[in-house]
Amino acid sequence: MFTTVQAVIDKVGINVLLQFATAKFAVAGSRPTRDDVEAALLSETYSELQAQINAWYNQAQKNVNSVIAGYVARFELNQRDIDGSLLPGIANDLMHCELAPNIADEHLKNLKSSAMAMLDKVSKGVIQIKEDGPAATRTGMRTRVAGTQFNWPGY
Repeated sequence: MFTTVQAVIDKVGINVLLQFATAKFAVAGSRPTRDDVEAALLSETYSELQAQINAWYNQAQKNVNSVIAGYVARFELNQRDIDGSLLPGIANDLMHCELAPNIADEHLKNLKSSAMAMLDKVSKGVIQIKEDGPAATRTGMRTRVAGTQFNWPGY
């Protein structure tokens, strides 16, 4: 929705994704190869390892899409609005962090906090990606007068 596999590969790099996959899926006697990662992400999966890599990537993408959708839910965006905004770049940064096996890395912490700060600015309207909907669609909880017939002054 917010990014494509090819955009993530272009941003992160296939070698870095291979390092992430190796850290995640390497077992004694079997290590993922560059071909495994490319096949798992760009084409049909053939081996069990490629299916695991594909499932790992898809889960990360679902997590990132859920985070971004939570911040921009009120905007009613279509794919053209998304493509013309900064959301794909934010999604690529979040995918980099989501796929990384060591989120404690200082670079990844800074990348994630920067991306989340940008999402917060988008949510608050500091960075506009689309005009807001009508006021009625973005209001919070509404209250109304209690429907009681009790005579408080007479009490």
